[in-house]
This record gives sequence, C-alpha cells and structure tokens, in this order.
Amino acid sequence: MIALALLIIISACSDNDDSPAPTTPVVDYTTAEALLEEKGFQGSILIRKGGTDFLRKGFGMADAESGIANDPSLVYRIGSMTKAFTAMGLVNLKRDGLIDSYDQPLSDFDDEFPHGDKITLRHLVTHYSGLPDYIGVIEEIYRNQNMYFAPEDIYEIIKESAGEDGLLHEPGANFAYSNSNYLILGLLIEELTDMDYNDYVNEKVMLPLGMTQTTIGADDIQGAGFAKGYKEGQVVAPYLMELAFSAGEFESTISDLEKWGDALMGSSFLTAEEKADYFAAPYTEDDFFTVGMGWFTIKLDGTLVYNHGGNIDGFTSIIALLPETNSMIIMLGNIEHWEPVNEVLEALVVNEF
Repeated sequence: MIALALLIIISACSDNDDSPAPTTPVVDYTTAEALLEEKGFQGSILIRKGGTDFLRKGFGMADAESGIANDPSLVYRIGSMTKAFTAMGLVNLKRDGLIDSYDQPLSDFDDEFPHGDKITLRHLVTHYSGLPDYIGVIEEIYRNQNMYFAPEDIYEIIKESAGEDGLLHEPGANFAYSNSNYLILGLLIEELTDMDYNDYVNEKVMLPLGMTQTTIGADDIQGAGFAKGYKEGQVVAPYLMELAFSAGEFESTISDLEKWGDALMGSSFLTAEEKADYFAAPYTEDDFFTVGMGWFTIKLDGTLVYNHGGNIDGFTSIIALLPETNSMIIMLGNIEHWEPVNEVLEALVVNEF
C-alpha cells in the first residue's frame, strides 16, 4: 500500500525542523544592519527594544523582476511559526471546555489511533509523541507525481505508519520535531469545534488582536503587497499550502506579528497558569532550550527568549520575544532555508540586549 511505503521513508525524514540549532557566535559584531548585510539577509526585520523601534527595515528584493524592494509592510509566508497559533487554538479548546486537560490521551478522540492511549495532547504540542514527520516525503510525492493529499489523507497515513511501524520512541521519552503532531492538532480543532481550523484560530486570536493580514497563504503568490519567495536566486513555483495545514500554512506581516508578540508578553491575553504551559519554564543555564506549546524557551547570555522559526517554500522566518524587557525580534525572510537565521538571532540578542 502506498501509504505504508511513504511512511517507512518518513520515519527517517524531517525536512522542516525549526527547533533551535547550535550556532557559532559572531565574534566581529559591529551593528545589526552590518550583520544582516554580511549574512545575506533578504526580507524584513523588526528589532524592538521595549516600546521603541531599534530597526524596522527591509533588505533586498521582494520581487526582483518587478523591482520591488522588501518592506516591513509586505506579507510573507511564515511556515512553522504557524504552530504557535495552532497551540493557542489548543489553549482555547481547554478554555471552551472541549478538552479537559493537555494530558488527555489521543485515544479519547480517536480510539483507533495506534498507541493513542500513550500519546497525550501535551506530547503532540511539545513534539514528544514519537510520531515521524510526514512533510518531506509528502511534498516530494506531490511534486514528482502530482499526487494530492488532503490533511485527512495525511492523518490516515500517519495512523497506518504508527500501527505498522511503531513510533520513533516511547511517548514522552525524547524530543523529536515533527509536523505530524501539529497536523493532528489542527484536525482535532476542526473535529471538536465543528469549524474550519483557520476560522477557529481567526475567531480566537486574529480578530481579538486586530491581526488583519494573518491567514492561510495563497498557493501562488501574486500582488504588490506580497513578497515572493526565492530559492537559489529563482522565484519558487506555486506550493500547495494545504500540505502544511496547521503545521505551517499561515502568512503574516511584521506589524501583525508585533501585535501577537505584545499580546503574549502582556497580562490579559494569557493567564499566568496558561503562560506556564504555553512557554515552558526555562533552563537555569544558557544555551539549552525547553519546549513549550509552539515555542522554544532558551536563555542566551542570561537573556530569557521565547522563539520559533519557520521554513517553507521560498521563505525563512523567526520570531523571538524577550519578556524581561518587553522587546522582540521578528525576521521574515523570502529566501528558502536561510541558514544563518539562528546565528543571527543569537548575535542580535547577545550584542543588543
């Protein structure tokens, strides 16, 4: 069966791991702009210290053919930064009484899911489930064979794999970044609310915060208000955003994500108890991250940072919140897999904060 063949490969494949990676510190740091230019950043960035902009600027071209430069007002695909919104959907399921606890097993919602009695919602949202990542192989099959997979199809493939091949590890034993976790959460949101995933998140997050430009990205990027994605200097082909679904299908702007960051660092959008789950308590030593709900918590040179990156066709992004000073860094790049992203983030935190 093709589903099983795909997942045998998937068990060893994860192309979109947006967890923090080890970096080499930037020794010769001078200014933020000089660093971004040196590392070839292409996109838009916000560096905010407290309530004051330190840098809000575009770098490089949003559309080289039309001569349109990158600008913070433009819309960019944000990839796996979507996961934080899916996680907030889970928070709202609990608020709405549609789930009892993040420690409920998956079997409560699908009693036929293999190992579902051991996999909890918390395991899914923190990447401790042991489920393999679907995205790389599904994308390859879609591109090479033009075979379409709806999120529900992918869910069934994940179930078959878990039943036939088992898990990568015992649930809760190890961290293994997997888009499968968040696809399942997106479908769970739809099942429990009887609403479209995007509609539910929009109702609970975007509308209350006035985030008018954060939504599902178009497969084919068109229009002056949108940055085009690039890979190796060429505009990327249209991408079926539904493949990413609740693990990475959103697009947004610098200003919308700034509203998002302010809400999360404030005291009215999340209760103290919800924040403790959502962001996770930090390690007491530098350079080790803990996994929250759609966020990683880390200390860099003693500075507390909540962050998450995103990689999707033609785009690399990252958001970092520095709650101790109400500061933030948002980079929305329109180059695929821009490798220095974590290095640059660390250099900015260490040298500017």
